[in-house]
Amino acid sequence: MLIWLLERWRRLRLRANVLRAGFLRVGSGAYRQRTSEEIEHYHECHGAGEPAAASALMEPAPAVWEEMQRRASGLVSQELGADIVSYVAGRLAGRAEARLVSLGCGPGGVELAIARQARAASILCLDLNPGVLALGREAAEAEGLNVRFEPTDLNTVTLEPGAFDVVFCHASLHHILELERLADQIKRTLREGGALVVTDVITRNGYRMWPETRRTVQAIWKTLPERYRVNHTAYAGPRIDEKVWESDMRGAGMECLRSQDILPVLRERFEVECFVPQFALCRRFFDTMYGPNYDLSRPLDRAVVDWIWELDCDLIREGKLGPETFFGVFH
Repeated sequence: MLIWLLERWRRLRLRANVLRAGFLRVGSGAYRQRTSEEIEHYHECHGAGEPAAASALMEPAPAVWEEMQRRASGLVSQELGADIVSYVAGRLAGRAEARLVSLGCGPGGVELAIARQARAASILCLDLNPGVLALGREAAEAEGLNVRFEPTDLNTVTLEPGAFDVVFCHASLHHILELERLADQIKRTLREGGALVVTDVITRNGYRMWPETRRTVQAIWKTLPERYRVNHTAYAGPRIDEKVWESDMRGAGMECLRSQDILPVLRERFEVECFVPQFALCRRFFDTMYGPNYDLSRPLDRAVVDWIWELDCDLIREGKLGPETFFGVFH
């Protein structure tokens, strides 16, 4: 009886998180408005429709955030013995008539890199945004890569049973409202011996910090010179923040609607083969909001970056802070 009550409580809590995500329902007017905002944002982000847009297959980021991603990739490589692209390509290379589906691919920069290493594999890329998909389609055709791009709403998608050797989700699940439904679709579409490969954001819903993370971040923030505390994205122009800026992003678009539910939903349906936690602190200091404040060629900037990175890794390793990002392989 106790086990049943705990399971019931867990399911009710997950459902409550759906309701707190703005009381959205797939197909409602509010949902259509949110998805429209999402399409417009990423259309502008990648410069879809612009003459030089074919080169913009990755989201722009400050140099310091690119450095953080490089270091995080190094943690994954230590675990896998290869970087993510080579690892996924290797899984495909070992299977006859291999197929991969990428869910929420954007313009497909990572997927095209996989296709270059696994040319015998068939890759299907699904995303809500037709304009952004066109960028990837153009690049794939120019290189003769076996990659298809199809516009699809992942909250309602139906995936072919037993169709894919790898399901790839690169920073996409934190945009999904119907996480449980999509996870069930992933489970049914994986072939025997196949794998779900995920990297994603797992902050509190709405891109909020966990309480222990907030306390640590704000304590560090007080020690930083003003030039590291300039906010480049939250206001009409740059402004110095007395505290690290934080708001609940569930009020518009689809960003981090149910980010804290991603791991519970996946762990309920899959077994974990590999799990690499990342970024309890670094995302708050070095992403697009404050990242432009850092010049890695300046000794003090480099020292601050290195210190926060090492502290971040240590606090996650000791279990004192929960990660805000992860890489995982699931069966």
